[in-house]
Amino acid sequence: MWFSIDFHSHVPVYEQIKNKIKEKIAKKELKENEFIPSIRVLAKEIGVNLNTVARAYRELEQEGIIQSVRGSGYIVIGIDKNKIYGEKIEELRNIVKSAKNLKIKKEELLKVIDEIYGGE
Repeated sequence: MWFSIDFHSHVPVYEQIKNKIKEKIAKKELKENEFIPSIRVLAKEIGVNLNTVARAYRELEQEGIIQSVRGSGYIVIGIDKNKIYGEKIEELRNIVKSAKNLKIKKEELLKVIDEIYGGE
């Protein structure tokens, strides 16, 4: 499977698809001018509606990350790593603010971060 979707997440499925593709590009698992799966193939593979994948691809195209190649599918154009970094930092900032509002202790958050990063 190319990637999986968390159907219990509060993040919309099309956003998850966008994020997964951006992550693959940022990690160089997808390179410039490389084709990504067609809308139909990806929808079937991850078990979602065609329109959901189409929306994700449309938004990625509007962001200049992928481009439609008539009769062939979609290719990777590129990604601004600084932009993705900024987006992820902002997401983290919002999560930490929410945790603080819920009175979750800083030590608990740091423990989770340490668990995720392991021995890095």
